Amino acid sequence: MAITVMNSPSQERGETVRVRRMGPSVVWVLLLAGFLLSAGCIGPLQQWGEETTFRPKATSFDPATLKHEQVAVLNAVVGFGLEGFAHQVSRSLSSALDQRPTLITALPVHEALNRINRGELGEEYAAMVADYVRTGILNRAGLQKIGQAIHTNYVFQPSLASFNQSMSGRFSFFGLRVLQTRVTMLRMSLQLWDTRTSEIVWESSGEATLAGEDVREFRIPFDEIARRLWTHMLDDLFKDLPAE
Repeated sequence: MAITVMNSPSQERGETVRVRRMGPSVVWVLLLAGFLLSAGCIGPLQQWGEETTFRPKATSFDPATLKHEQVAVLNAVVGFGLEGFAHQVSRSLSSALDQRPTLITALPVHEALNRINRGELGEEYAAMVADYVRTGILNRAGLQKIGQAIHTNYVFQPSLASFNQSMSGRFSFFGLRVLQTRVTMLRMSLQLWDTRTSEIVWESSGEATLAGEDVREFRIPFDEIARRLWTHMLDDLFKDLPAE
């Protein structure tokens, strides 16, 4: 079988035929575009690390009693420069508690503050919190009044010691940062107070680090990070209780 090879007009005239090939820079651009598309579809890569410590529960305290009554969440005490996170700290704690409806019923911070205000104890509550910041003690007389006003025998006092985020570029292309690492560090503590005896019946502290790499400006909400740490800290409080 004969095969006929057709020459192009340029070849018939003896002209040089030039074939364009993609240079290395074009190949790199295409590879980068494919990487960005695949990374965008996969989403951010995250690493989570935490360390929590606990104080033994008071011998007079039985966590099982929390199943039968509400426990109020008070407004968070925060470090200097972190005042804007106070509400989010308390709200994320309430969210973590809501995940265990068979073990505890939480009174959210906004309702606790409403009851305190309706009881005309706003100034006394503010003074009690100010003393707590200086001494680490919730005044006995003030705490008893607060407990009566909000109708709870136990209150959670959350605290935020530090929160910071940093970002660094891991990979750049022609001056454009396409892969970046965001590191979030969070330190919090939590105390459970008996409003009748003014005793700390349980407490915990925790530190979490979340590192994520992404090609986009991706920020994980503070509430989500805090709720995750609260959840692990609360594991100690409920570890001896059977799940229902």
